[in-house]
Amino acid sequence: MKRDLLKPTADIVFKRIFGQEKEITIEFINLFVSPPQPVVDIIYLKQEMLPDNRDGKVSVVDIRCTDTNNQHFILEMQVIHHDGFLNRQLLYACKAYAQQFNAGRNYASSNPVFLLTILDYEILSKVPDWLHSFSFRHEGYADIKIEGLSMRLIELGKRRKMDNFNMDNPVDRWLTFLAEPEKLITMQKFDLSVYPNLMKAVEILDRSNFSIEQQIAYDNHLFAVADINQTRIESFDKGFEEGKNQTLSILKDLQEGALLHHEIATKHGVELQVVVQIADSLR
Repeated sequence: MKRDLLKPTADIVFKRIFGQEKEITIEFINLFVSPPQPVVDIIYLKQEMLPDNRDGKVSVVDIRCTDTNNQHFILEMQVIHHDGFLNRQLLYACKAYAQQFNAGRNYASSNPVFLLTILDYEILSKVPDWLHSFSFRHEGYADIKIEGLSMRLIELGKRRKMDNFNMDNPVDRWLTFLAEPEKLITMQKFDLSVYPNLMKAVEILDRSNFSIEQQIAYDNHLFAVADINQTRIESFDKGFEEGKNQTLSILKDLQEGALLHHEIATKHGVELQVVVQIADSLR
């Protein structure tokens, strides 16, 4: 019997797994963030990061947590492209870093902030890599770095197109979970029991684990994403058609102009030839 698995990239599902299951989140962070000090335990924090003044914006992230070494982690899942996306991620990381400095706190005592964002689409099409790391480094000397902020970006959409997932690789196993979790329960000779956190994550995806209200919220989320994507496709198609028509109109004008230019050039060329002939006859 085919199981009804929800998409782990959907907001309510992603938060259910990585916002409540500590062991899963710890394994995921250690694998994809690779902090200097491996995470052993975490404490979940509020998703809201309040502004520093009344005119500022309240930033709401998917998952926030800190570990026993006071390392701060933010996990974000994005399924819809937004303009200025990377700038918004930088704002999240900077805000989490800045909020550490209460009155009297020494700058040297700050704790590092790590932001891991998973995109279910492509954003950096000019590079083949699907995993990207951002940090503050000297432009001339890469070994000189300002510690404190680190951003990592996973282009799940790009990695999905590459396919060829190796189930012996822990990174590929978790990426398969995010991209196509149904593969994990249908693949032959693949024993999920060897990977307890991965097995638990797959089990959570079963629709029966979510309340009716949560299932409705999940379905509404998928419908909203589909509507936005369809609207963008239609807008692109409309813009493309309008652009094509404008281009054809310009080309028509250029063609008519070229014909007119040819007629004028031909006429004046004949007249010039007659003048040359008359001049030659008078010599």
